[in-house]
Amino acid sequence: MSSRPSSEKASKIECSLFRIEPIVILLIGVLLLPGCLQQRVSPESPQPFSLSYLFTAETTYEKIEINRSRLIYTFFEDVDNKCTQWIGQSPCWTEADLKTKETGLSETEISDLIALLNQTGFWKLEATYGDASAGQRYYPYRLLVVLGENKKEVSYQSYPGASPMPEALKVIVDKLYELVRTKF
Repeated sequence: MSSRPSSEKASKIECSLFRIEPIVILLIGVLLLPGCLQQRVSPESPQPFSLSYLFTAETTYEKIEINRSRLIYTFFEDVDNKCTQWIGQSPCWTEADLKTKETGLSETEISDLIALLNQTGFWKLEATYGDASAGQRYYPYRLLVVLGENKKEVSYQSYPGASPMPEALKVIVDKLYELVRTKF
């Protein structure tokens, strides 16, 4: 008889442990499962990306911007031929003459552009090319790119006898104009 009460106690202990164990497992599952699901469902946040290209001259204004997957193209179109005979060394256009077009870019278009920046070696370019001497007149091409924590501005000074535009910069600028032609 003495063995019977101890076996009852043992079975009660086993039974109570058995009942607690599923509750503990269920509780752990309820607490941890939402965190696991959230990690799988939420997409990685992309790195912030923006770009600004600008070329201006007496009869030209072209600015191509990409900001939050928006392509913004601001330009001067001489529809009134006011610059046809322009000889001044200042712009023939005013800000009121500029037109702006805007459209969206796909994630693929943004990814392709970022890949091109990396493939061409854009991030390794120097800040200035063209080697214009102090006071020398030139036409500036400027490209500013911000990708995450990386920020790079490259300028090319165009004038007769200037060294050629760096290939990496030329490829990026050509791609920007291709996007403008395709989208507008």
